[in-house]
Amino acid sequence: MTFGIGAVAVGFLVGVGVLAVAFASTWGADAPGVFLLALWYGFGIGLVTGLPLGIVIGLLLRPVRNQWVHVGVFFAVFMVAALVVAALLSPSTTFGDGLPTAFIIGGAAALARVSVWKLVRVQ
Repeated sequence: MTFGIGAVAVGFLVGVGVLAVAFASTWGADAPGVFLLALWYGFGIGLVTGLPLGIVIGLLLRPVRNQWVHVGVFFAVFMVAALVVAALLSPSTTFGDGLPTAFIIGGAAALARVSVWKLVRVQ
């Protein structure tokens, strides 16, 4: 399985966009402003966190031909990474408090991987 810079860019932009929509969706009338803010910060944070993680996962999964495995691994790895970061940085003493956010981040990563399904070459 091989992917190019185009697939990486599309996946990154879809992931950031999905997260921005997810985080802004509960803000009612303020949702458009929150969406733009989440998009702006998500792009910057994603460049140093999500993009490198996604590229590493993609490279490690190159021998795997089943794209559904890729989607599942992207979900699981991004969810666990988000949960670990939330546990380390959150002032909460309960480990599971970051679980909903971790699921959203894992879901965005899975949708990002699905979005590049036709952009990758299976060999």
